[in-house]
Amino acid sequence: MAKKRVFLDECCGEDDLRTCFPDKAHVYVAADFGVRGKEDPTVIDKAIKRGCLIITVNKDFVDYYRTHVRRKGKNGMYFYGLIFLKPSKTRTRREQLQAALKEIAWGDTRDHDDLIYVSAEGKTRHERLCHPECAAEFPADQTEWS
Repeated sequence: MAKKRVFLDECCGEDDLRTCFPDKAHVYVAADFGVRGKEDPTVIDKAIKRGCLIITVNKDFVDYYRTHVRRKGKNGMYFYGLIFLKPSKTRTRREQLQAALKEIAWGDTRDHDDLIYVSAEGKTRHERLCHPECAAEFPADQTEWS
């Protein structure tokens, strides 16, 4: 079984988010990959290359991730998912991340490329970006705020 890898964007800080994941998960931050303070595309590309699920609060990450050049063409690739936590004054980032992790099938994170948005209130919206047949099988109600 492949090891679970998670990348916490430096905008997330060390908000005690590491403990949201099982002990066997490998949780990395920008300093671990030598990309602290680097441009968003560089950071994302490094996390993708390392096979990580990305956690961020940076909206620019979502746009770049969704339209990544490696998704294009006949042999387009899928990645390992991205969780976007919107800014919130009512929920901690930890609470938002826990809501997102309930939505993602942690056991399948190496099989699907999921994009999960978490609102300020903790509601989630889930998109599947990998194979078209995977997205078609995904329940339509999951792509709406729940």
